[in-house]
Amino acid sequence: MKERIILSLSTLDDVDFIVNKKTCASLWPFEDFISSDKEAVRKNVVEKINSDWYKQYIIKLDDPERTPIGELHIHWYVKERGSWEIGYCIFPEYRGQGYCVEAAKIALRYAFEDWNAHKVVAMCNEFNISSYKVMERIGMVREGIFREELSWQGKWVNQFFYSILDSEFRKRNINS
Repeated sequence: MKERIILSLSTLDDVDFIVNKKTCASLWPFEDFISSDKEAVRKNVVEKINSDWYKQYIIKLDDPERTPIGELHIHWYVKERGSWEIGYCIFPEYRGQGYCVEAAKIALRYAFEDWNAHKVVAMCNEFNISSYKVMERIGMVREGIFREELSWQGKWVNQFFYSILDSEFRKRNINS
């Protein structure tokens, strides 16, 4: 099946776009704090773009315009253990169409095939059903629940912790 999206590795030319998305609270409804300090976010984004431990992508439609529809980041979680952490956001008008699953599968392929990851992890607010459904659709397993880990909307909520191992990824791709 032809992929409908591409992951475009961010460059310094993309900093303003990324900063605008990372400071837009409406894109992150399951996060309690989204910084509005664009200069601080900009400094952080530039630092990460120039690093070898953090990969920032813009998710784009594979169309002539290369329409941006979201962002995905993947970074070392615990380097010594060969683990990476993935996170993503699809813009509201493109949600529910499978684009995030496609993007996350591409990122997993990079992690396991290109970067020799042993494990990829992801976490989400227990109420972020769409996010944990993406994790499950790409073969991640819920390893645990961090009880009352996140402050969200004035109350403490649980955080789900998911992972996929390189052996699970390889087995899944051989059988699919």
